[in-house]
Amino acid sequence: METALYVVLGLVALVALLSALAPTKVEYTEEITVDAPVKDVYDDIRLQEHLMRWSAWPKETKSTCTVEGADGETGTKTVFFTKGKRVGHQEVVRLEENEEVVLTLVGPGPPHKPKLTFELRPEGESRARVLAHFVNELPRPFNAIWKFAGLSKWTREMHRKDLVGLKAFSEPPHRDTNGEVVGRPPKGDNPYEHNKRAA
Repeated sequence: METALYVVLGLVALVALLSALAPTKVEYTEEITVDAPVKDVYDDIRLQEHLMRWSAWPKETKSTCTVEGADGETGTKTVFFTKGKRVGHQEVVRLEENEEVVLTLVGPGPPHKPKLTFELRPEGESRARVLAHFVNELPRPFNAIWKFAGLSKWTREMHRKDLVGLKAFSEPPHRDTNGEVVGRPPKGDNPYEHNKRAA
């Protein structure tokens, strides 16, 4: 009994130490150049029906999605499903035409406040630089779990994959995350749309 108490106290002390060492805010920026007009790239981010086709998240997390609300408008949500069960959503919270799309995420797991801002900078008539600014605030002790479980590194890698997917989708011949040519506007079924395939 006494040994168990020491083990528990040791674990509590370890979590407290790791929580004190780990940051409570994760913040980084990734960027990519897309050979497409900034208006097209903006639409491919703000229109969640487009975003579902190029984002790495549905494929990597084995989830499906559906859009709630007027697609392309502030307040639109992309709802995520895992094994047919709703597990969270991404919401468009701010739009600046051809300049910025801001998304927030509500999902399972510890309380946190992730926000992803896509900043678009035109580089001529048919090229755009896209900067993805990610910020997430995590309360203690969840910040330690996030840090030491490698979730910051994993999330950053997913955002890099997202930018590669956006580039492939926005540039001719307009490929989805599976490498299939879908054209512009995209044609055919979205394999990650909820209720379009087995969830």
